[in-house]
Amino acid sequence: MKLPLFPALLTVISLLTGVANGYCQWYVDKSLEAAANLQRDYYRDGSYPNQWVWLSALNAFYLRQLDELTNYWSYGGVINTVFNGWEGQLDWGGSFDDPQWVAIAYIQAGWYDQAKHYYDVASQGWDWGYCSGGVFWSNAWNYKNAITSELYMTSSGYFYDRFGGQQYLDNLKNTWNWLKWTRMRGDNGLFNDGLTNDGQCNNNGQTQWTYNQGALLPGLGYLYKYTGDESVIQDAWGLIEASMAHLTINGYLREACESQSVNYCNADQQAFKGILANYISWFLRITGRDNNGRYAAWVRQQADGILQNSVGPPGWYSNLWYGQNQNGATWSGQSQASALAGLVAAAALNC
Repeated sequence: MKLPLFPALLTVISLLTGVANGYCQWYVDKSLEAAANLQRDYYRDGSYPNQWVWLSALNAFYLRQLDELTNYWSYGGVINTVFNGWEGQLDWGGSFDDPQWVAIAYIQAGWYDQAKHYYDVASQGWDWGYCSGGVFWSNAWNYKNAITSELYMTSSGYFYDRFGGQQYLDNLKNTWNWLKWTRMRGDNGLFNDGLTNDGQCNNNGQTQWTYNQGALLPGLGYLYKYTGDESVIQDAWGLIEASMAHLTINGYLREACESQSVNYCNADQQAFKGILANYISWFLRITGRDNNGRYAAWVRQQADGILQNSVGPPGWYSNLWYGQNQNGATWSGQSQASALAGLVAAAALNC
């Protein structure tokens, strides 16, 4: 079991990091506090019980990001055990998105064999026939959604960046060439959940979740990094702009299922906002291309919303980023990790 970091140790780590590296020290400090509380209340015997494996993959990813920022490896052991017991579900459970979250966490940790294994599981879902391309959501073979192909872009680009292999760059290119010409984006520039499964492959009009706008951004970042295609930057910026315009209240992210007075978001949905904020930060760090600092400032704004609106007791965070709680806030392991994602996203950007 992971022991929490005590305040004195947090102070020592704070003094050793942040300013010297050009990071935003305030957000580093708040990230350390949020991570310690996440582990103290939700991490048991090497895992996060009572949540799906993809959420645990996110936790491992964010914690390692924090370790990389601080250069103090408090959470390096999480990746060693957090997927224990899930191997059968990941291999044979029929999902093609969950293995990709796990692969991304393993790529980050430099675990090539494990990353490749789960990437290969997800690759079984690629198909050129149904809707002319893309990755199926599951082995029911009847639904192509945004998140699974978006993740395939990011996992392919990340794999190519870390380990090489032309097939990964080819997969990234093919997936983007397919995804951008589907009807999955609405008139407002945002991705809906997926395509209709009636053979017409139209936009199904389902919810435009925040994470559907973020999951592909690192993939676009790697595509630009290795092709120099300027249109990719414009596509990414357009998606970020659409998210800023249509998924916020008073400049802060809001999920469609939440309000200040009531929360209808399930555990999965409570994690979505953190993915968007974190992956925008990741895109900016890959490419070094911001719009006159506009998007880095917006990422920091999300972190400020977390600290202003989401915080309960110091270091504990609910799902509400955009406004004060009026009985609609939920405190959970997912809301805590999502807040950590937003705080780390801001911490990783230069002040």
